[in-house]
Amino acid sequence: MKKNTILYCLLFFLFFGIFGKGRSLHSKECNQKIVCLNSLILVEKMPEFSKAQKELDKLSKNHENTLEKLAKEFHKKAEKFQKNKNPILKKELEILQARAHAYQKNAADDLAKKQNKLLNPIYKKIENAINKVMDKDQTIIRVDDCSPGKGVLVNKGVDITEEVKKELGI
Repeated sequence: MKKNTILYCLLFFLFFGIFGKGRSLHSKECNQKIVCLNSLILVEKMPEFSKAQKELDKLSKNHENTLEKLAKEFHKKAEKFQKNKNPILKKELEILQARAHAYQKNAADDLAKKQNKLLNPIYKKIENAINKVMDKDQTIIRVDDCSPGKGVLVNKGVDITEEVKKELGI
């Protein structure tokens, strides 16, 4: 009988100890909040972004011009080949087509690398500003991106875009 009493006492204290901790965790969770920001607005307002966009547009245009020249050259040779079915021209067409495909892949890789090089510092700057806002408001536990197309359909969290814009000075 004494063993049962001790067992019941242990279970009682264990149960209320866990229940008490659960209540304090619950009250702590109630003070935490999930917020959102529109990263698209932030990125578009940053002066670094327009500069990066101009550089990327220029690089893209250069690659497009080169691909256009290769396409014109290909079409001229294709017309010649249609007229006289020369096997040498056919081989030149195959080589030219392979060159164009290789250039297109290299151009895409080049553009992606340049985009990462130019945009990653912008994203890092935004991330640092978000962290500063979160440091000021310790109740924020998560920041969702509520930009169009980012997958957040409804977010009842507080929108901190304006606070982050202030941190960025934009």
